[in-house]
Amino acid sequence: MFYAQTSWAQSSIPDKCGFAQRSQAQRLEAIKRGEIQATRPMLQKFAESATGRFRVHYDVVGANAVDTTDASGNGLPDYIDECISALEHAWRVEIDTLGYTPPPSDGADGGSPALDVYVQDLGPKGFYGIATPDRRLREVPTPLWVCYLEVDNDYSPTDSASGRPSYTTTGLDALRITCAHEFHHAVQNGCYAMVEQHRMLYELTSTWMEMRCWPEVRDWAFYASALLTRPEQWSFARSPGRNGYVWGWFGNALAALPGNVLRSTWERIGQARPPFAALVEACTAAGTSIDDVFCSAVEAMYRTGSRGSVNPYMPGASLLPELSPLSEREIPRDGLEVSGTSVPFTVMLTRLRLTAPTGARATGDVLLAFNNGTSLSNDTLRERPLSYRYRLTSEPTTGDVPISATGWGVRLSDATPSTCLVVDGIALIESTSAFPQPLDRSASRTMYVPVGGATIGSSVTISILNLAMQPVQPATSATISIVERRVVAAVEINEDIAPGTYLLFVDDRRSPPTMQKVFIK
Repeated sequence: MFYAQTSWAQSSIPDKCGFAQRSQAQRLEAIKRGEIQATRPMLQKFAESATGRFRVHYDVVGANAVDTTDASGNGLPDYIDECISALEHAWRVEIDTLGYTPPPSDGADGGSPALDVYVQDLGPKGFYGIATPDRRLREVPTPLWVCYLEVDNDYSPTDSASGRPSYTTTGLDALRITCAHEFHHAVQNGCYAMVEQHRMLYELTSTWMEMRCWPEVRDWAFYASALLTRPEQWSFARSPGRNGYVWGWFGNALAALPGNVLRSTWERIGQARPPFAALVEACTAAGTSIDDVFCSAVEAMYRTGSRGSVNPYMPGASLLPELSPLSEREIPRDGLEVSGTSVPFTVMLTRLRLTAPTGARATGDVLLAFNNGTSLSNDTLRERPLSYRYRLTSEPTTGDVPISATGWGVRLSDATPSTCLVVDGIALIESTSAFPQPLDRSASRTMYVPVGGATIGSSVTISILNLAMQPVQPATSATISIVERRVVAAVEINEDIAPGTYLLFVDDRRSPPTMQKVFIK
């Protein structure tokens, strides 16, 4: 099960994986010096996979107990059967198909050479899973560690941490994607390198493994929604691991390239290349550049929601929110110069309100992001703001980027560094009447209400009253969008409202409220 938590996506996202917590440098140094012992959980039972690759430890009573239902009659709880199946599926995809190196054996730790997986109640911690490094294999050329894994005992929708649900995906779907995610952390840390630098790529890769192993499970979409809702907060160049969750889908952009660019990146990380530098070099070796790959991903970010019918990297893009603008501007008829600063690999969308040369109103979008691979490879340059400048003109010339359907163009300054630029426009229809009218609820319960001068993505309050000015359904907050070339708010009409004529009252808080008659069948 997957459900959207849009209020979370607009502000912050939780850590879904406890790997960062368990792999802090201070803890690992203490283990290396023998000051602390990496103690594994002690659970009541275990089951080995038929291949001998995995040993799954679990409880049947107590706080960590799994549901003991055994429909198959094989003597194991069905939940443990599902866990073993998901782990073996992760191995087949990530090792046999994608060609990653199998994770190292832990010797007799956990009771056998198999990779140990402990099923516990992780809900109160808010983690889907944890990959815990507990024994060092080597230090040079890169540190390698054996890991054991932990997964939750039920992924219940009632599990909560810090006052909010622990999981956006629940049940067996959550178990499956967690096995894919955490298994790859064991591969990363045991076969390539376990370094604190650029943890974003660790989580990006593991999140993409969820998509690759279980494409029908859309947990990644919750995190991608955070990126689309606040793109300026989630620069691709940010190092923290949490940043990798929102960019997990970027693995599809890399997978579209010749060869296996993501695996090649990890092979370079295993040769002591910093993770971001390894990614830049792997793209170059594939005959392209991170600059071009990132620009294709920026284009995909724009093709979501109502624009999402075709998107090569974000499956089901029409179900995702549309990219939110950082600002919205009314552009005078004689044009405007826009300037500012941004750190590399940060996506910024500016929404424009335009008057076409014909006098018709229009809207345009300018999506801009710096994309210099040299900056991504350099820890200092990656955080250094760069300046941009472009001119919006109603008299575009050769070399200007046209804003489609508006008669306007974008003229990028020669002084602006290497940049991804996506430009789009819509010629608007000025309208004041709600549509469709009459509203036939046998076809649709949605009525669209034009809202002049409103900001796309903002909200208005809509009330429906009878002719005696009495409310017939609770007031509704509606988000402004563009539908059929009109700036509108959408309101769902309740099924229990009797057919007839009603008053539709709109309060957008920035201008005087409006009221109009509507007809409902």
